[in-house]
Amino acid sequence: MARVRRSALVLAAASALLNATAGAALADHVRVVAEVMVEHAPKAEQGYLVEVKMRTSEGRPLNDATVAFYEKVELFGAREMLIGTARTDGQGFGEILYLPARTGSHEIVVRFSGREHVLPLELRHVFDATVAAVPYEVATPPLAAFSARVPYGVGLVVLSVWALIAFAFFGTLIRIRRGARDQQQHA
Repeated sequence: MARVRRSALVLAAASALLNATAGAALADHVRVVAEVMVEHAPKAEQGYLVEVKMRTSEGRPLNDATVAFYEKVELFGAREMLIGTARTDGQGFGEILYLPARTGSHEIVVRFSGREHVLPLELRHVFDATVAAVPYEVATPPLAAFSARVPYGVGLVVLSVWALIAFAFFGTLIRIRRGARDQQQHA
């Protein structure tokens, strides 16, 4: 029983030490404040300009930070689709051009994974798209008419081969029976 209490005290002391160390480690890390803006791109066919402005909690711009932009989509359940990455400039701005596949509501997730002494950050922004990419149309291949008839031609060839095999089989069977009858008659 004394061993269990001693182990529990050692674990409690270790846990308290880890929490204190983690708190001290996070204390010297810089927090990031950011905002996401979505506006129409300079050219309508480019869609939207998705921009992030990142600053430290002291108000200094966070430059040279890699930021990933995702869109929440429904594909076998809710998922995030990467739509681009950007690196912030000296003023803390990072941007990408984004042309959505459909109009309507879109949720953009912006992630900064952090770096030495800078904590990670995740932001979400919802906007209504009025511009979308032109739907993809499949062009008819040059040999489409021929390709559509190929299965029938192959089927006809296969049936012909089977018919020849059946003809040869039954012809051989008939000749064997005739030969057997002729032998019985001559015997």
